[in-house]
Amino acid sequence: MVQQKAVIVRNAIKRYGKNLVFDGLNMTVSRGSIYGLLGASGCGKTTLLSCVVGIRYFDSGEVWVLGGNPGSKGSGIPGPQVGYMPQEISLVGEFTTSGALYYFGRINGLGDKEIETRQRFFSELLQLPPANRLVKNMSGGQQRRVSLAAAMIHKPELLILDEPTVGLDPILRENIWAYMIQITQEEDITVLITTHYIEETKDANKIGLMRCGKMLAELAPQKLLEQFQCSSLEETFLKLCKAQDNTVSLNDVQESKVEDTGSDVSYQNQYEQAATLEYKSVSKRQVSRFKRFTALLAKNGNQFLRFYGGLVYAILFPIIQISVFIIAIGKDPKGLKIGVVNNEAGNCDYGSNCGNVWNDEITCHFNNLSCRFLHDFSDSIATQEYYDDIYEANYAIQNGKLNGLMYFSQNFSESLQIRMEDATMAKDSDLLASQIQVFLDMGDMQIGLHLQKKLFYRFLEIYEDIMRDCKYSPKLADPPIRFKKPVYGSIDLNYADFLAPSYMLILIFCLASSVSTSVIITDRLEGVWNRSIVQGVRTNEILLSHIIIQSIIIVVHTTMIMLLYFSIWGLESKGSIFDVIILTFLMGFCGLMYGFVISIMWTNYTMAHYSSTGSFLALILLSGCIWPIEGTPKVLRWISYMLPTTLPSISMRGIIYKGYSVSEEQVYIGFIIVIGWTLFFFIVAILGIRWKSS
Repeated sequence: MVQQKAVIVRNAIKRYGKNLVFDGLNMTVSRGSIYGLLGASGCGKTTLLSCVVGIRYFDSGEVWVLGGNPGSKGSGIPGPQVGYMPQEISLVGEFTTSGALYYFGRINGLGDKEIETRQRFFSELLQLPPANRLVKNMSGGQQRRVSLAAAMIHKPELLILDEPTVGLDPILRENIWAYMIQITQEEDITVLITTHYIEETKDANKIGLMRCGKMLAELAPQKLLEQFQCSSLEETFLKLCKAQDNTVSLNDVQESKVEDTGSDVSYQNQYEQAATLEYKSVSKRQVSRFKRFTALLAKNGNQFLRFYGGLVYAILFPIIQISVFIIAIGKDPKGLKIGVVNNEAGNCDYGSNCGNVWNDEITCHFNNLSCRFLHDFSDSIATQEYYDDIYEANYAIQNGKLNGLMYFSQNFSESLQIRMEDATMAKDSDLLASQIQVFLDMGDMQIGLHLQKKLFYRFLEIYEDIMRDCKYSPKLADPPIRFKKPVYGSIDLNYADFLAPSYMLILIFCLASSVSTSVIITDRLEGVWNRSIVQGVRTNEILLSHIIIQSIIIVVHTTMIMLLYFSIWGLESKGSIFDVIILTFLMGFCGLMYGFVISIMWTNYTMAHYSSTGSFLALILLSGCIWPIEGTPKVLRWISYMLPTTLPSISMRGIIYKGYSVSEEQVYIGFIIVIGWTLFFFIVAILGIRWKSS
C-alpha cells in the first residue's frame, strides 16, 4: 500500500499567452509532512499553488488534492479542510486583527469561543499586533503575521503557505517552523510552503526544486545534500540548475544529470504508482451557510463603516447634490441689464416722471406712458441703462454689456391712445409707434426667454392699470387668449419643478451605482475574494451579502432625498408619498445592481468609474431630465424609453403632479420597468460572477 498523498500533480502544463510556465511538471506531497517548494522568483511557485487550491487551472495535466480534483465533491477544496495564505496579504484593509481572525474562523465553521481561544494562542506564537489595530495601519510584517494566523486559525488538514516568513525576524521564523513540525507530527496536518529562504527548509520532510517549468528534484533535504555531496541546499540547487542547463544545451539528446543521480522520485515511476493509489475522500467539515453568510455580512459592514472616505461620500454627497439643485436651479436670473432708448421722454427725469392718464368723460388721454412702463421697473427683471441712440445700445448688446434693448418711439403715448380708441382707423405708422420694440440677446436662450416673459407680463400689468385709470374694464387689457387653471399642476411651475422628479431618480440611481461599482473590484484586488472562495464561500453568497449591506445605504439615500425635497424644499405630492418612496428606493436598488454588473465586468477602478460616469451622462441627456423626450428624434425616443430611468420618471411626475395611483398605467409601467431592469442586472451579475470564477 502506497502512503496516502495530500497533493499529487502529474504532467502539468500551463501557459500565459506565449510564455510556458509549466512543462510537464510533477509534484507529490505526502500527508502529515512539510513540503518545501523552492525556486527562483517568477518560476511559477505562486501559480502552481493557485492551481492546487482551484483558483487557476492547468492547460493540461492532472491534480489531486485531499482525494479529488479541486472543486469536485471528493476534494477538500474549496472548504475548511484547507488553509490558504497567498503571497499577497489578501486581507481587507478595514479588518482589525481580531476581525480578520473572526472572519476566517467563522467561514471555516468555528464558534466564537473557539476563535477567541486560538486568537490568544496565535497572538503569543506570532506576536500579532493589538486586537483592535486595523490592517491598513499595520506594517508589512505585522500584516503577514495576521494573514498567516488567519490561514491556520481553523487547524486545516492541508496548510498551503506562499512565502509566509518573508520579512520576519529569524527567531519568529524558527517559532513558526517549530509549530509546523509539531502539527505535522502530532495532528497529521500537511504543510505545503514556499519560501525565499532556502536554508530554512532544512527542517522540511521533502523539498521540491522548481526551475524553467519543471521539478528538478523532490527529496528530503538531507538526502539531497548527501546525493550531491554539498554542504548547503543553495549549493545543491545551483548544481541542479547547471545540470538542467547542460541538458537543454544538448537539445535533450542526453538524459538530465538529475535523473542520472538515481533519485528515488523518478517521475515515470511516480506516474505508474499514481494508478495504484487509493484516494480516500476526506471527511468534509460541514459549515452552515448561515454562519458563512453572517460572517460575510459582518465583514462587509465593517469594511464599509471603517472606510470613512466612502462613508462620507455615501452620506454627504447626496446632501450636497440635492442642496445645490434646490439652491441653484429654477430661480429667476439676477444682475441682468437692459438698455432703454426712449425717444418720447428721455430718461423720464430719472424716475420722477411717471406719465399721466386722465379721462375728460369723453375720451382717455395719455402722456409719457413710456415712463409709466419704466417706473418701478424692478431690478428682479433687469437693471435699466439709458442710451440716446438705438445703434449705440445695439452695439452694447453685441459686446455683451446688455442682455436686451427696449425702444419707445417719439409718439408712443399718442399712438397707443389711437390704437385703443379707434383701432379700425389707425394707420400702420400709428400701430408701429404704439409698440414697445424689444431686441434681446438670444445667444443665451434661457436668459432671453426669461426677459421676454417678464417684459410681456410687465406690459399687461401696466396696461391693466391704465384701463382702470381710464375707468374702463381691466379685461380690455387681456390678450384674446386666456389660459385657465391647469388640469394638473400649477401655472407658475418653474424649470426646477420640471427637473425634480427625473433628477430624484437619476440621482439615486447614479449614487447607488457609484457606491457599488468598486465593491467587487476591491475584494478581488485585495485578494480576499479568492481567499474566501478557497475556504468554501460561494460567489452568490458574497454578492448577496454585499447587496444587503449596500441596500442600507439606499435606504439612507431615499430618506435624505425625501426630507430634502419634500420637507425642506417644499415639493408637494398630489399622489401617495408612499408610492414616491417605493419608486425612489426601487430605482436606487436598480442602480445598485447596475453598479455590481460594472464591478464584475471590469478588473480595475479606472474602467469601472469611466463606465459609471458615462452612464450618468447618458441618462441625463436621454431620459427626459433636461429636455422633454418629445423633442428628440423618433428613433432616439424609443432608445430613451428603454432606459431604466425614463418611464419611471414619467411615472414619478404622474404621482407628484397629477395624483395618479399605482393602478394608473402611466404609473405602474414605471414600476414594471425598474423592477425588470433590476432583475436583468441581477441575472447578469450572477452569470458574470460564475463566468469570472470558471
